[in-house]
Amino acid sequence: MKDWEIALNKFMKKWENNKDVTGALVCGSFVTGNPTKHSDIDLHIVLSDKCDYRIRGNEYIDGILIEYFINPPKQYLKYLESDYSNNRKIDSHMFSTGKILFDKNGDVKKLVTLSKKYLKKSFKKTTGVMVEINKYHLWDNCDNLEEVYMRNKSDIYFCYYNYLNELFNVYSKFLGFESISFNKIRRFLVEKKDIKKYNVSEFSDKKFVKKFIKLLDLKEPQVMLKEFKALNEYVLKQMGSLSVDGWKIRTPVEK
Repeated sequence: MKDWEIALNKFMKKWENNKDVTGALVCGSFVTGNPTKHSDIDLHIVLSDKCDYRIRGNEYIDGILIEYFINPPKQYLKYLESDYSNNRKIDSHMFSTGKILFDKNGDVKKLVTLSKKYLKKSFKKTTGVMVEINKYHLWDNCDNLEEVYMRNKSDIYFCYYNYLNELFNVYSKFLGFESISFNKIRRFLVEKKDIKKYNVSEFSDKKFVKKFIKLLDLKEPQVMLKEFKALNEYVLKQMGSLSVDGWKIRTPVEK
C-alpha cells in the first residue's frame, strides 16, 4: 500500500461508519498518475440526500494534504450544472477520473455516470449582443495596454498578462471551449498527454494557440505590445471584426 493510500485510510476511519455517509470517491493525480510534491488527495464523500448540510475542508495526514468535499447527491448535481453553465468541468473531471472507495446505495456510481455525460456535453458559444460587447471590451483593453506602455511604467507586465488572460477567456467562450485555471492553460493547450488524461477537448483554433503560447514567453515591453495588438486584431477578425467609429448597440433595460 502506498503512503497516500495509508493516509487516506486513516482519514476515512472517522467517516466510513457515519450514518449520513453513503459512499466516497478519491481523485486527483495520486489516482490518475504522475503526482508531484505539490499534489494532494481530492476526496469526495457522498451523504444521504436527506442531509441538509455540506462540508468543505483540508487536513494533513502523515504529511499528505487531503482536500475533502462532503455533499449529498442533490448538491453535487447543482455543482455539475453550475460548472456547465460557466463553461467549466471541474466536478465532472474529478468524478469521471476518480476511484470509488465504497458505494452503499449506488449514489456514487450514478454521479460518475452523470459526470461522464457532462464531460461530453458541448458548451454554448457566445452569440448575439454579447459578441459585440466582448469585441469592444477587447479593443478597449488593447487601447489601455498601449496607454500603459506609453507611460513607461513597470505595471505593463501586470496589465499585459491580465489582458492576455481576458483575451483568452473571451475567445474561448466564443468558440465554446472549456474554462480552465491559469496554471493549466499552457498544459491543456499543448500537452497531448494532459489533454487526454483530463479529457479536455483540443482548442479548435491551432493558429491562435501557436500565437498565444508565443505571447506567454515574451519579456520585452515593446515586443509584448506589438504581438498583443496583432493577436487581439486576429481574434477580433475571427469574431466578425470591429469598427470603433460609430459602434453602437441597443438593448432593452433590465426589469
